[in-house]
Amino acid sequence: MTSTMTKHVYWLMGIILIACACKSTPQQEAEGKVYQVDLQKKVNPFKEIFSKAEIIPLETVDNGLIVYCKKIYPVGNSWYIHDDWSQNLFAFSQAGKYEFQVGRKGQGPGEYLNLYDCIIDSASNEISVLESYGRVLQYDLTGKHKNTFELPARPNYYSIEALSHDCLVTWSALEASDNSVLVLNKENGETLNAYWKDDRMFNQQQMSPFYSYDGKTYFGVSLRQQVYEVRKDTLALAYVWDFGKDNISEERLKFYLDIEHPSERNNKILNDMGTPLLPFTIEEQKQNHQYCYVSLRLEMGVRPDLTHVFYDKKKKKALVFDHLDGKECKMNQPLYFGENYLLTDVLYDDREKFKSILPESEYQKLKSMLEDDNPCLLKLYFKKG
Repeated sequence: MTSTMTKHVYWLMGIILIACACKSTPQQEAEGKVYQVDLQKKVNPFKEIFSKAEIIPLETVDNGLIVYCKKIYPVGNSWYIHDDWSQNLFAFSQAGKYEFQVGRKGQGPGEYLNLYDCIIDSASNEISVLESYGRVLQYDLTGKHKNTFELPARPNYYSIEALSHDCLVTWSALEASDNSVLVLNKENGETLNAYWKDDRMFNQQQMSPFYSYDGKTYFGVSLRQQVYEVRKDTLALAYVWDFGKDNISEERLKFYLDIEHPSERNNKILNDMGTPLLPFTIEEQKQNHQYCYVSLRLEMGVRPDLTHVFYDKKKKKALVFDHLDGKECKMNQPLYFGENYLLTDVLYDDREKFKSILPESEYQKLKSMLEDDNPCLLKLYFKKG
Protein backbone atom coordinates (compact mmCIF):
# COMPACT_ATOMS: atom_id res chain seq x y z
CA MET A 1 0.00 0.00 0.00
CA THR A 2 1.41 3.44 -0.95
CA SER A 3 2.01 6.12 1.67
CA THR A 4 -0.79 8.24 0.13
CA MET A 5 -3.27 5.38 0.29
CA THR A 6 -2.19 4.60 3.85
CA LYS A 7 -2.70 8.23 4.86
CA HIS A 8 -6.27 8.26 3.49
CA VAL A 9 -7.12 4.93 5.11
CA TYR A 10 -5.95 6.21 8.48
CA TRP A 11 -7.77 9.51 7.86
CA LEU A 12 -11.08 7.72 7.25
CA MET A 13 -10.53 5.38 10.21
CA GLY A 14 -9.90 8.44 12.36
CA ILE A 15 -13.14 10.06 11.26
CA ILE A 16 -15.11 6.90 11.98
CA LEU A 17 -13.51 6.44 15.41
CA ILE A 18 -14.17 10.07 16.31
CA ALA A 19 -17.75 9.81 15.06
CA CYS A 20 -18.44 6.66 17.05
CA ALA A 21 -16.82 7.97 20.22
CA CYS A 22 -18.16 11.53 20.21
CA LYS A 23 -21.49 11.96 21.95
CA SER A 24 -22.55 14.59 19.39
CA THR A 25 -22.32 12.27 16.36
CA PRO A 26 -24.78 9.42 15.63
CA GLN A 27 -23.93 5.77 15.51
CA GLN A 28 -22.97 4.53 12.05
CA GLU A 29 -23.60 1.13 10.53
CA ALA A 30 -21.39 1.16 7.46
CA GLU A 31 -18.05 2.50 6.33
CA GLY A 32 -18.67 5.00 3.54
CA LYS A 33 -16.82 5.82 0.34
CA VAL A 34 -14.18 8.54 0.29
CA TYR A 35 -14.34 11.21 -2.44
CA GLN A 36 -10.92 12.86 -2.72
CA VAL A 37 -10.90 16.45 -4.03
CA ASP A 38 -8.14 18.98 -4.68
CA LEU A 39 -9.94 22.32 -4.32
CA GLN A 40 -7.02 24.19 -5.87
CA LYS A 41 -7.25 22.30 -9.17
CA LYS A 42 -9.96 24.11 -11.18
CA VAL A 43 -11.54 23.13 -14.50
CA ASN A 44 -13.46 24.79 -17.31
CA PRO A 45 -17.02 23.54 -16.66
CA PHE A 46 -18.09 23.94 -20.30
CA LYS A 47 -15.26 21.68 -21.34
CA GLU A 48 -15.65 19.08 -18.60
CA ILE A 49 -19.23 19.16 -17.23
CA PHE A 50 -21.78 21.08 -19.32
CA SER A 51 -22.66 20.84 -23.00
CA LYS A 52 -24.87 23.93 -23.40
CA ALA A 53 -26.81 26.62 -21.54
CA GLU A 54 -30.32 27.99 -22.01
CA ILE A 55 -32.25 30.89 -20.47
CA ILE A 56 -35.91 30.56 -19.39
CA PRO A 57 -37.49 33.90 -18.36
CA LEU A 58 -40.16 33.45 -15.68
CA GLU A 59 -43.31 35.38 -16.50
CA THR A 60 -43.85 38.34 -14.18
CA VAL A 61 -47.39 38.63 -12.81
CA ASP A 62 -48.67 40.41 -9.70
CA ASN A 63 -49.76 37.22 -7.94
CA GLY A 64 -46.60 35.30 -8.83
CA LEU A 65 -43.68 37.57 -7.95
CA ILE A 66 -40.42 35.79 -7.10
CA VAL A 67 -37.55 37.43 -5.24
CA TYR A 68 -35.33 34.59 -4.02
CA CYS A 69 -35.71 31.09 -5.43
CA LYS A 70 -34.98 28.38 -2.88
CA LYS A 71 -35.89 25.17 -4.75
CA ILE A 72 -37.44 24.05 -8.02
CA TYR A 73 -39.41 20.82 -8.39
CA PRO A 74 -40.07 19.60 -11.94
CA VAL A 75 -43.35 17.62 -12.03
CA GLY A 76 -44.94 16.69 -15.36
CA ASN A 77 -44.81 19.75 -17.59
CA SER A 78 -44.59 22.20 -14.69
CA TRP A 79 -41.95 23.65 -12.42
CA TYR A 80 -43.00 24.28 -8.82
CA ILE A 81 -40.86 27.16 -7.54
CA HIS A 82 -40.42 27.90 -3.84
CA ASP A 83 -39.77 31.60 -3.26
CA ASP A 84 -37.98 31.91 0.05
CA TRP A 85 -38.60 35.65 0.39
CA SER A 86 -42.39 35.60 0.12
CA GLN A 87 -42.57 32.00 1.46
CA ASN A 88 -44.89 30.92 -1.34
CA LEU A 89 -44.94 28.04 -3.81
CA PHE A 90 -45.78 28.87 -7.44
CA ALA A 91 -46.33 26.63 -10.46
CA PHE A 92 -44.88 27.73 -13.80
CA SER A 93 -44.84 25.90 -17.10
CA GLN A 94 -41.41 24.70 -18.21
CA ALA A 95 -41.54 27.48 -20.81
CA GLY A 96 -41.75 29.97 -17.93
CA LYS A 97 -45.49 30.85 -18.01
CA TYR A 98 -47.17 31.45 -14.66
CA GLU A 99 -49.84 28.85 -13.79
CA PHE A 100 -51.01 29.11 -10.16
CA GLN A 101 -50.06 29.39 -6.48
CA VAL A 102 -50.19 26.41 -4.12
CA GLY A 103 -52.20 27.30 -1.01
CA ARG A 104 -52.36 30.72 0.57
CA LYS A 105 -50.73 32.49 3.50
CA GLY A 106 -53.10 33.12 6.36
CA GLN A 107 -54.72 31.49 9.37
CA GLY A 108 -57.81 30.02 7.73
CA PRO A 109 -58.51 26.38 6.81
CA GLY A 110 -55.87 25.09 4.41
CA GLU A 111 -53.73 28.23 4.80
CA TYR A 112 -50.18 28.35 6.15
CA LEU A 113 -48.50 30.96 8.36
CA ASN A 114 -45.18 30.49 6.59
CA LEU A 115 -43.74 28.09 4.06
CA TYR A 116 -40.27 27.19 5.26
CA ASP A 117 -39.76 24.11 3.13
CA CYS A 118 -41.77 21.69 1.01
CA ILE A 119 -41.55 18.41 -0.88
CA ILE A 120 -43.46 17.14 -3.88
CA ASP A 121 -44.26 13.46 -4.31
CA SER A 122 -45.20 12.95 -7.96
CA ALA A 123 -46.03 9.28 -7.30
CA SER A 124 -48.86 10.21 -4.92
CA ASN A 125 -49.52 13.60 -6.59
CA GLU A 126 -49.05 15.29 -3.24
CA ILE A 127 -47.31 18.43 -1.98
CA SER A 128 -46.26 18.68 1.67
CA VAL A 129 -45.62 22.18 3.04
CA LEU A 130 -43.63 22.65 6.26
CA GLU A 131 -44.28 25.54 8.64
CA SER A 132 -41.33 26.44 10.88
CA TYR A 133 -43.76 26.42 13.84
CA GLY A 134 -44.48 22.71 13.44
CA ARG A 135 -47.32 21.94 11.03
CA VAL A 136 -47.43 20.08 7.73
CA LEU A 137 -50.11 20.99 5.19
CA GLN A 138 -50.73 18.68 2.25
CA TYR A 139 -52.08 19.71 -1.17
CA ASP A 140 -52.69 18.00 -4.48
CA LEU A 141 -50.73 19.10 -7.56
CA THR A 142 -53.40 21.67 -8.47
CA GLY A 143 -52.93 23.39 -5.10
CA LYS A 144 -56.10 22.05 -3.46
CA HIS A 145 -55.76 21.46 0.29
CA LYS A 146 -56.07 17.83 1.43
CA ASN A 147 -54.82 17.47 4.99
CA THR A 148 -53.10 19.24 7.91
CA PHE A 149 -51.35 17.71 10.91
CA GLU A 150 -49.27 18.95 13.83
CA LEU A 151 -45.67 17.90 14.38
CA PRO A 152 -44.12 17.15 17.78
CA ALA A 153 -43.49 20.33 19.77
CA ARG A 154 -40.03 21.80 18.99
CA PRO A 155 -38.54 25.31 18.97
CA ASN A 156 -38.18 25.24 15.17
CA TYR A 157 -38.49 23.19 11.98
CA TYR A 158 -36.32 24.11 9.01
CA SER A 159 -36.39 21.30 6.47
CA ILE A 160 -38.48 18.32 5.36
CA GLU A 161 -37.83 15.39 3.01
CA ALA A 162 -39.60 12.19 2.02
CA LEU A 163 -38.06 9.04 3.47
CA SER A 164 -40.45 6.45 2.06
CA HIS A 165 -44.05 6.24 0.83
CA ASP A 166 -45.26 6.46 4.44
CA CYS A 167 -42.51 8.41 6.26
CA LEU A 168 -41.12 11.93 6.40
CA VAL A 169 -37.89 13.22 7.92
CA THR A 170 -37.48 16.71 9.38
CA TRP A 171 -34.58 18.90 10.51
CA SER A 172 -34.41 21.33 13.45
CA ALA A 173 -31.53 23.31 14.94
CA LEU A 174 -31.58 22.19 18.58
CA GLU A 175 -29.24 21.96 21.54
CA ALA A 176 -26.79 19.06 21.77
CA SER A 177 -29.03 17.32 24.29
CA ASP A 178 -31.83 16.89 21.71
CA ASN A 179 -32.07 14.96 18.45
CA SER A 180 -32.40 17.36 15.52
CA VAL A 181 -33.55 14.77 12.94
CA LEU A 182 -37.02 13.23 13.33
CA VAL A 183 -38.50 10.33 11.35
CA LEU A 184 -42.27 10.81 11.24
CA ASN A 185 -45.40 9.04 10.06
CA LYS A 186 -46.50 10.80 6.87
CA GLU A 187 -50.21 10.66 7.72
CA ASN A 188 -50.30 11.97 11.30
CA GLY A 189 -46.84 13.23 12.29
CA GLU A 190 -46.20 10.50 14.86
CA THR A 191 -42.51 10.21 15.79
CA LEU A 192 -40.99 6.90 14.66
CA ASN A 193 -37.34 7.64 15.39
CA ALA A 194 -34.88 10.45 16.15
CA TYR A 195 -31.17 11.08 15.43
CA TRP A 196 -28.27 13.56 15.46
CA LYS A 197 -27.17 15.28 18.64
CA ASP A 198 -24.74 18.07 17.87
CA ASP A 199 -24.00 21.61 18.98
CA ARG A 200 -26.79 24.06 18.11
CA MET A 201 -24.33 26.60 16.67
CA PHE A 202 -23.15 23.86 14.32
CA ASN A 203 -26.68 22.76 13.47
CA GLN A 204 -27.99 26.21 12.64
CA GLN A 205 -25.37 26.72 9.92
CA GLN A 206 -27.34 24.32 7.69
CA MET A 207 -31.04 24.85 6.95
CA SER A 208 -31.36 22.29 4.10
CA PRO A 209 -29.40 19.16 5.07
CA PHE A 210 -31.42 16.56 3.08
CA TYR A 211 -31.57 15.39 -0.51
CA SER A 212 -33.04 12.33 -2.20
CA TYR A 213 -31.55 10.22 -4.97
CA ASP A 214 -32.38 6.78 -6.38
CA GLY A 215 -34.94 5.96 -3.70
CA LYS A 216 -32.68 6.96 -0.80
CA THR A 217 -32.54 10.04 1.41
CA TYR A 218 -29.20 11.59 2.37
CA PHE A 219 -28.18 13.95 5.17
CA GLY A 220 -25.15 16.19 5.69
CA VAL A 221 -24.43 19.34 7.70
CA SER A 222 -22.27 22.40 7.11
CA LEU A 223 -19.30 21.76 9.37
CA ARG A 224 -18.86 18.03 8.90
CA GLN A 225 -17.67 16.28 5.74
CA GLN A 226 -19.53 13.01 6.36
CA VAL A 227 -22.78 12.33 4.46
CA TYR A 228 -25.27 9.77 5.79
CA GLU A 229 -28.11 7.73 4.37
CA VAL A 230 -31.21 8.31 6.50
CA ARG A 231 -33.02 5.08 7.35
CA LYS A 232 -35.98 4.43 9.59
CA ASP A 233 -33.76 2.71 12.13
CA THR A 234 -30.43 4.55 11.84
CA LEU A 235 -28.15 7.01 10.07
CA ALA A 236 -25.63 5.04 8.00
CA LEU A 237 -22.41 6.63 6.74
CA ALA A 238 -22.66 6.83 2.94
CA TYR A 239 -19.59 8.82 1.88
CA VAL A 240 -16.98 11.28 3.12
CA TRP A 241 -15.52 14.32 1.36
CA ASP A 242 -11.72 14.43 1.62
CA PHE A 243 -10.37 17.88 0.66
CA GLY A 244 -6.85 17.06 1.77
CA LYS A 245 -5.09 20.05 3.32
CA ASP A 246 -8.35 22.03 3.06
CA ASN A 247 -10.32 19.67 5.30
CA ILE A 248 -12.21 21.12 8.26
CA SER A 249 -10.18 19.73 11.11
CA GLU A 250 -11.72 17.95 14.08
CA GLU A 251 -9.29 19.89 16.23
CA ARG A 252 -10.79 23.18 15.03
CA LEU A 253 -14.34 21.95 15.62
CA LYS A 254 -13.36 20.96 19.15
CA PHE A 255 -11.93 24.46 19.64
CA TYR A 256 -15.34 25.96 18.76
CA LEU A 257 -17.13 23.54 21.07
CA ASP A 258 -14.90 24.58 23.95
CA ILE A 259 -16.09 28.21 23.66
CA GLU A 260 -18.59 28.49 26.48
CA HIS A 261 -21.00 31.17 25.26
CA PRO A 262 -23.08 30.25 22.14
CA SER A 263 -23.07 33.78 20.68
CA GLU A 264 -19.29 34.02 21.02
CA ARG A 265 -18.93 30.56 19.47
CA ASN A 266 -21.16 31.51 16.53
CA ASN A 267 -19.32 34.80 15.93
CA LYS A 268 -15.99 32.99 15.94
CA ILE A 269 -17.26 30.50 13.33
CA LEU A 270 -18.51 33.34 11.12
CA ASN A 271 -15.26 35.32 11.48
CA ASP A 272 -13.13 32.26 10.63
CA MET A 273 -15.10 31.29 7.53
CA GLY A 274 -13.02 31.50 4.36
CA THR A 275 -9.73 31.56 6.28
CA PRO A 276 -7.24 28.68 6.73
CA LEU A 277 -8.85 28.05 10.12
CA LEU A 278 -12.24 27.29 8.52
CA PRO A 279 -11.75 27.22 4.72
CA PHE A 280 -15.46 26.78 3.93
CA THR A 281 -18.78 25.55 5.15
CA ILE A 282 -20.85 23.06 3.19
CA GLU A 283 -23.87 24.66 1.53
CA GLU A 284 -25.78 22.04 -0.50
CA GLN A 285 -25.33 18.43 -1.58
CA LYS A 286 -26.92 16.62 -4.53
CA GLN A 287 -26.39 13.50 -6.62
CA ASN A 288 -27.30 11.93 -9.97
CA HIS A 289 -26.11 8.83 -11.81
CA GLN A 290 -22.84 10.49 -12.84
CA TYR A 291 -21.98 13.07 -10.20
CA CYS A 292 -21.87 13.55 -6.47
CA TYR A 293 -22.14 17.31 -5.95
CA VAL A 294 -21.31 19.67 -3.11
CA SER A 295 -21.13 23.47 -2.97
CA LEU A 296 -18.78 25.16 -0.53
CA ARG A 297 -19.59 28.56 0.95
CA LEU A 298 -16.56 30.82 1.28
CA GLU A 299 -18.23 33.77 3.01
CA MET A 300 -21.47 34.90 4.61
CA GLY A 301 -24.25 36.65 2.71
CA VAL A 302 -27.50 35.98 0.88
CA ARG A 303 -25.65 35.19 -2.36
CA PRO A 304 -22.22 34.05 -1.16
CA ASP A 305 -19.32 33.08 -3.39
CA LEU A 306 -19.41 29.32 -3.91
CA THR A 307 -16.93 26.71 -5.00
CA HIS A 308 -18.73 23.95 -6.92
CA VAL A 309 -17.47 20.35 -6.73
CA PHE A 310 -18.69 17.67 -9.15
CA TYR A 311 -17.22 14.28 -8.31
CA ASP A 312 -17.48 11.97 -11.35
CA LYS A 313 -18.37 8.62 -9.79
CA LYS A 314 -17.54 6.63 -12.91
CA LYS A 315 -14.15 8.20 -13.61
CA LYS A 316 -13.40 8.71 -9.89
CA LYS A 317 -12.35 12.26 -10.64
CA ALA A 318 -13.21 15.57 -8.99
CA LEU A 319 -14.15 18.59 -11.14
CA VAL A 320 -13.97 21.92 -9.31
CA PHE A 321 -14.85 25.44 -10.46
CA ASP A 322 -15.64 28.88 -9.08
CA HIS A 323 -16.84 30.58 -12.30
CA LEU A 324 -18.67 29.31 -15.36
CA ASP A 325 -16.35 31.29 -17.65
CA GLY A 326 -13.20 31.27 -15.54
CA LYS A 327 -13.57 35.02 -14.89
CA GLU A 328 -16.63 36.64 -13.29
CA CYS A 329 -19.65 34.55 -14.25
CA LYS A 330 -20.61 32.94 -10.94
CA MET A 331 -23.15 30.14 -10.74
CA ASN A 332 -25.66 30.44 -7.94
CA GLN A 333 -26.80 27.46 -5.92
CA PRO A 334 -28.44 24.71 -8.04
CA LEU A 335 -32.19 24.90 -7.46
CA TYR A 336 -32.75 21.56 -9.19
CA PHE A 337 -30.18 18.85 -9.88
CA GLY A 338 -31.42 16.17 -12.27
CA GLU A 339 -30.03 13.45 -14.47
CA ASN A 340 -29.78 15.54 -17.64
CA TYR A 341 -29.55 19.13 -16.43
CA LEU A 342 -29.49 21.47 -13.46
CA LEU A 343 -31.37 24.72 -12.90
CA THR A 344 -30.19 27.86 -11.17
CA ASP A 345 -31.27 31.49 -11.40
CA VAL A 346 -29.89 34.69 -12.90
CA LEU A 347 -30.64 38.01 -11.22
CA TYR A 348 -31.03 41.32 -13.03
CA ASP A 349 -27.78 42.81 -11.73
CA ASP A 350 -25.76 39.80 -12.90
CA ARG A 351 -27.21 39.33 -16.39
CA GLU A 352 -24.30 40.86 -18.34
CA LYS A 353 -21.83 38.45 -16.75
CA PHE A 354 -23.45 35.51 -18.54
CA LYS A 355 -22.80 36.80 -22.06
CA SER A 356 -19.58 34.80 -22.34
CA ILE A 357 -21.29 31.41 -21.84
CA LEU A 358 -24.53 31.95 -23.81
CA PRO A 359 -25.39 31.85 -27.50
CA GLU A 360 -26.47 35.29 -28.69
CA SER A 361 -30.13 34.23 -28.96
CA GLU A 362 -30.13 33.13 -25.31
CA TYR A 363 -28.28 36.21 -24.11
CA GLN A 364 -30.92 38.43 -25.75
CA LYS A 365 -33.46 36.96 -23.31
CA LEU A 366 -31.38 38.32 -20.46
CA LYS A 367 -30.88 41.70 -22.16
CA SER A 368 -34.66 42.17 -22.40
CA MET A 369 -35.06 41.52 -18.67
CA LEU A 370 -36.38 44.47 -16.62
CA GLU A 371 -35.27 45.32 -13.10
CA ASP A 372 -38.63 44.43 -11.53
CA ASP A 373 -39.07 41.20 -13.52
CA ASN A 374 -38.99 37.74 -12.04
CA PRO A 375 -35.54 36.16 -12.27
CA CYS A 376 -34.57 34.11 -15.30
CA LEU A 377 -33.64 30.46 -14.96
CA LEU A 378 -30.34 29.16 -16.28
CA LYS A 379 -30.62 25.59 -17.56
CA LEU A 380 -27.25 23.84 -17.80
CA TYR A 381 -27.20 20.52 -19.66
CA PHE A 382 -24.75 17.86 -18.54
CA LYS A 383 -22.37 16.34 -21.06
CA LYS A 384 -23.20 12.75 -21.91
CA GLY A 385 -20.71 10.78 -19.84
